[in-house]
Formats: sequence, C-alpha cells, structure tokens
Amino acid sequence: MKKKLIVRGIVICIVIIWLVLGDVQIQIGKYAPQASTRSINTQLTKLQNISWSFFRSPGESLRRELSSFSASEHNVDLWTYEFTKKDFKTTLKKLAASGVNIRIIVEDKKFQQFQNTLKVLSQYYSWDKNIQLKSDKQMGTEYVHAKVNLLDSGFIIQTANLTNSSFASNREHFFQSNDSGVRKSLHTIFEKDRIWTKLTINDIHPNLVVCNINCRGVIEQLLSSAKESIIIQTQYITDDALRTILKTKKALPEFKLLVADTTDNDELIRYFGNEYARKFKQYYNHTKMILVDHKTLLLWSMNLSATSLDKNREIWIILLDPIIINEFTTQFQKDREKSR
Repeated sequence: MKKKLIVRGIVICIVIIWLVLGDVQIQIGKYAPQASTRSINTQLTKLQNISWSFFRSPGESLRRELSSFSASEHNVDLWTYEFTKKDFKTTLKKLAASGVNIRIIVEDKKFQQFQNTLKVLSQYYSWDKNIQLKSDKQMGTEYVHAKVNLLDSGFIIQTANLTNSSFASNREHFFQSNDSGVRKSLHTIFEKDRIWTKLTINDIHPNLVVCNINCRGVIEQLLSSAKESIIIQTQYITDDALRTILKTKKALPEFKLLVADTTDNDELIRYFGNEYARKFKQYYNHTKMILVDHKTLLLWSMNLSATSLDKNREIWIILLDPIIINEFTTQFQKDREKSR
C-alpha cells in the first residue's frame, strides 16, 4: 500500500512539473491544447528574416502562382479550404500526367457550402493516379482553413482560396519563398496532418504559426506587446479576447483597422469607432494581415474568430523584412484612403 502511494505521488509530481514547465498547456473544455506562454516567448525570440516575394490580388497573383505550380517537376502538396478555379485544376492534371506527385488536403464540410469540394475534385481527378485527395476528417479539426502550397521551388503561404473570386475580385496577399527551414517545417506539418500524427511545438519553425497549436498565444502576445502601432486588414474580428486587447490599444499613436464591406461588420465599426475602423469598399476584403509596430508582419489564412484560433487548422508566417513591410503599408494606406 505504501509503495502504491509513493508511486502515485511520483506520478502526480511529474504531471505537475510537465504542466508548469512543458510546451503544452491543458485547457478544460471544447478547445484543443495550445502552446504554453513559455514556448511562445521562446519562439518570438528566434524569429528570422524570411524573404523573397510578396504580392497581392487583384493583380499578377494568378499568373505568378500558376507559373510556380507549372515549374514543379516532382511534388506539389497543398492545403486549401476551397478549390474551384479551373486554371489550377487543369494545371495540376497536366502535372500529374507528366509524373508529378500531387497531394491535397481540402475541407469537405465548408461553412454554408453549396457543394462538397472534396467530392467534386475526387470525381474530376478520378483517373489521375498521381493525385491524392484527403479531407481533414483524420485531423479532428473543425475546418482545414490553411492555404499553403508546397512546391519544388519552395512554398507559397496565402490568404486566398483557389477560386476565381480570390484572384479576380478579392483583396488577397501572398508570400512566396524558397527558405529551406520553413519549407522543411511545412513539409513535416503536412505529413503529420495527412495521417494525423499529433503536432508539437518542436515541429513548427519560429516564423510559422499553426492553429490550434501556438496561434492564440502568438497573436495575443504580439498585440499586447505593441508600443507604437497596430494595423490590421482582415475580413472581420469576432474573437472576444482579441477585441478586448485591441480596445486597450486604441490609444497607440497609430491604430487602424480595415475590414470587409459587409453589414456584419457594422457592429465592429461601432465598437472601435469610425476614427479607427473602416470598411474596404474597392474589393472584397478577404485578406488577413496584421502589422505590429511597423516591425512584425503576420500573413495568414485565419479569420479573427474563436473557431479559427482554437479549432481550425490555420497556418501563418511572421515576416520581418522591411521592404515587404513597406510594400504592405503603402498599399494599406491606399486601400484605407478608398474606404472613407
């Protein structure tokens, strides 16, 4: 009996130490575990200047992305929420016919979906042995909402789905790079998502943010640490915790929000005030970007909602390149001026 008590005491001590010092904090309830504060702080001290190409839509994004796909000779792996654009479907079909191995993780139960994209793609590619399709069913997430392309030449992380509107009528942003460290991490995450092996914080490159592993911690930490400015261009903001943090930052020298021109955002405009928040009217504002203190730029697939943060598979990248930051800021100001 005494031995059992000793063993039980040792087990309890190990669990307590793991909870306090480990890389994952346990949350009771419906949300999955998130990375600990300690691991988030460690990650943010290891950020690297990842650079190459930053572009947007409408514009040359379709041509540039199709060109990158077509240049692949061995493998194409991608996560996407929606995939209906014919140009991409036919490009992948041609690549598969030439021997390129293509693997796609796509959402099959979209919010308010009018068609099952997985089923449609499965029928379209039914005779293509080099194309493998999977949903997020094995991952246990609410939605696979990540938008990432892994190519021979590197990777593209984007706010855009593979749809016509994404390239023709939405404001979207894209980041392309051949950084080997980030690509290796994305490859690891993709492989684990395909077979659902649990992700850990150690799988994630310091410049990557993955929901629902380290995303809430990273975004709350970055927004809370802002000293000079916060600029956000996104579809909407509904997460209560983020809204509370942002409300406390309205007194910063620069605080600007630009959201989609929908009636759903009327309440957000009232919440923050017309001086700070505007609706973007020129294009549909589907992009998801945050700039903190003009030093740290986040580009991601995620809407600023509790579901995106806590339940979905979402992937972001943190960018420090002053040239890219200046490019984003310049276009943001133009977009904001058109939103009076």
